[in-house]
Amino acid sequence: VEAFSDHHQDRYEQYRRSSLPRTQVKRLMQSVAGSGVSIQPNAVIAMNGVTKVFVGEIVEEALDYQDSVKETGPLKPGHIREAVRRLRNKGHGTFQLASIPKGPRL
Repeated sequence: VEAFSDHHQDRYEQYRRSSLPRTQVKRLMQSVAGSGVSIQPNAVIAMNGVTKVFVGEIVEEALDYQDSVKETGPLKPGHIREAVRRLRNKGHGTFQLASIPKGPRL
């Protein structure tokens, strides 16, 4: 952390402060698990952490792609799509993205 540039330090601090609303994570877990399953608070906390790492990997890959095409500024949807495609092709990371089926286009 001490070796980070100012830019990387700012990004790291933003990452540390970020989180997804627990109610939304629980609602998503409930929709996947079914209405008859009780979702425990600790499971929501754990899923929130895993999700944060997953999103972080996608953002890092998208930033790498943005740099490779020599673009600057905020990430665009195309950067995110390319990052997911690259991670799916690599088949490693938080999840084996190669095994995750493609969902509906958002």
